Amino acid sequence: MKVSCDKCECDMKITSSFRYVCPECKNEFEMAHIQEANKKYRDEHKKNIEWLKIRDHQIIIVS
Repeated sequence: MKVSCDKCECDMKITSSFRYVCPECKNEFEMAHIQEANKKYRDEHKKNIEWLKIRDHQIIIVS
């Protein structure tokens, strides 16, 4: 799954603390929230999220 920052459009990286962090603007998001969103999406659409963007504390599903 591709996770990108909505502010600067860069790819977010997984840290050892199980967070996604934007290397440019330091936006952080917990992996657990992404996993919950993916489970809900998978239950509804029968497939995993391919790409999502993080905007502050929101998850935006791109595809």
